[in-house]
Amino acid sequence: MSSSNSTPARRAGNNRILTIDWSLLLRRVGARGKQLFSSARYKASQTEYIPPVWMKRFHLSWFRLGLIGITLFVFTQKQVDFTVSVGKEGLAIGANEGRHMANNDGEAAGAGSVRSAMLSLLPFVGSASPQVTATKPWNVNDLNESAVQAYVSRFEKVARGEERKYSIPAAAGMALAILHSNAGKSTAATKKNNHFFPVTANTHYENAWLNWRAHSELITDKYPRLASESVNYQQWVAALAKTDYSQDKQLVSKVMDIVERYQLERL
Repeated sequence: MSSSNSTPARRAGNNRILTIDWSLLLRRVGARGKQLFSSARYKASQTEYIPPVWMKRFHLSWFRLGLIGITLFVFTQKQVDFTVSVGKEGLAIGANEGRHMANNDGEAAGAGSVRSAMLSLLPFVGSASPQVTATKPWNVNDLNESAVQAYVSRFEKVARGEERKYSIPAAAGMALAILHSNAGKSTAATKKNNHFFPVTANTHYENAWLNWRAHSELITDKYPRLASESVNYQQWVAALAKTDYSQDKQLVSKVMDIVERYQLERL
């Protein structure tokens, strides 16, 4: 009598039928698998695990390696921005996590809430304190007197010529040139013949006279009303300071100091 789980199969070479009992075969395979699993578990319990040499050298365990891997995964998946602010009370460091700041509660719940942490440190002391360098106020006495005298001798005829042609007082024009070029010693003056930088921009001129002329033409074109303020250099400079010629709020006092210190009103 054949089993209900048996499947008949023909054998090659003759007409005999081979019957396979699949349920019996599965039971035997399962029993053999349990034997192999039990044997492997017993051997593992009797074998002492020795970690690799490199793990011993760095005092690592599989648990620590797992923590390191999780940490690396978190930092590679999130963007961390640090904000450092220095104040009178000390140093504060803020850290914002997340790819984007949430605009509302719904977005925060969907993308994960963004957390901010502020760490307050002790105030800076000793050499670690931030140093603030104060800019020395401009003083007419800081100009090199011999350089100024040489500059006046070199350009006094040019200053008079610009006054006749463009109504720019020679004393004011000379004082402006000395102020802008540091009496011809500035980098723009020595390398680019630009004695009125930055008024005449960062332009290179073939000679200093062309720069003086460009400066006179710029003033005439942009501020034509100054031509009627040429009664004296004081009024002209005061009117110039009311334009956008320079952002220097001390322009008038600086020009006056140079004129008086080097007696340029004689020009």
